[in-house]
Amino acid sequence: MFDRLGRKEDETPFIVEWFVKNGIEVWSAVEGQQRFDTHVDKLMNYIRYWQASGESLKTSIRTKTRLGQIVQEGRFRGGTPAYGFRLVKKGRLGKKNRELYDIEINPEEAPAVKRMFDLTDRYGYGGRKISTILKNEGTINLRTGEPFHYSTIQHILANIMNAGILRSGETQSEVFPDLQIVPLEQFQRVAKAREQRSINYAIKCGWEPETMTLADGSEATVVRSSGTYPRKIVGHALLSGNVYCGHCGGRIFATTARKSHHPSNHPERIAIYKCYNRTQHKEQCNGPTTYRAEKVDSVVEAILRGIFVRAKHVDEKDFLKNQVQISQKQYQQKLKAVKAEYAKAAKELSKWEDLMLSSIEGTCVFTPEQVKKRMDAAQENVDALSQEIGISSIRYA
Repeated sequence: MFDRLGRKEDETPFIVEWFVKNGIEVWSAVEGQQRFDTHVDKLMNYIRYWQASGESLKTSIRTKTRLGQIVQEGRFRGGTPAYGFRLVKKGRLGKKNRELYDIEINPEEAPAVKRMFDLTDRYGYGGRKISTILKNEGTINLRTGEPFHYSTIQHILANIMNAGILRSGETQSEVFPDLQIVPLEQFQRVAKAREQRSINYAIKCGWEPETMTLADGSEATVVRSSGTYPRKIVGHALLSGNVYCGHCGGRIFATTARKSHHPSNHPERIAIYKCYNRTQHKEQCNGPTTYRAEKVDSVVEAILRGIFVRAKHVDEKDFLKNQVQISQKQYQQKLKAVKAEYAKAAKELSKWEDLMLSSIEGTCVFTPEQVKKRMDAAQENVDALSQEIGISSIRYA
């Protein structure tokens, strides 16, 4: 049929028309020849593929719905199983009386997956660091026979199936304990840490420009993300994974470089910081590419030592006295506001009590039940404010 050529209403009709205009006859074994002798022929040509596009959308919806039902039932939707899982036949038959595959944890591959999550969750390691550690430990990818590539590790850490949840598009199943390689809580912690360490998280949350005064008195505008997770929590440099470029606001990573360019068998290496934007995208940063870690760390260390020295000379009694005065002022303002609300609520309660007398005498448009309901609500508000005044008075005293 003609819809085998395509099902895009804004593309396929014009392709067929182009064929005919260029002397190529278009035939269907079922629908015959497509001609463009009249204006009606053009309309029918367009309607045919417009209808085919609608059928394609319906098929897509049915397929997505069925795949979602499959994963919610705890059955694998098909394809190659993720690392850590395997396909087995357990006697389940399909519509054509063929034995179907079910998915289960692969006991030979699962320990490597657990190790990856533990390294990320406990130490904050990324894919490259985990790849190096697994290689040193002798753990290899059993499917390729080679060490784990860091991109493979990233895919494994992002796969929610490791927490026992099957997914098809936006549809997710409940947690199946028999498919759970790592606990759901650990998977969520790793996912949150990986998200907040990524540059996309900083862009999503919005950049926060901040002006900082350096040790020499000059100022630099630093643009940093609002993430709470460090990008790396180990390393020889003091600020490894937690420092940003003062020129572009981009991430700065720690690495090492040779101390001298003179050739030697074992050249001494020193810690340095590198601006990622300057290294990979020079047009985004006009600052230096590398910074000597020793110099940067010494400035930060001097600032921290100064803070500790000043904190050491602070009198504890004066500090506590100031904190108490601040607290008293805050509670005094809160007590004043609560008393004002209490007076307002008491006035409202008095109004409803007067209306109750009028309602009983029959001179009020409200029934006694209606007035009683509103009066009870006003009484509860007065009692709550009275209790809050008592608590605030005790704290202020």
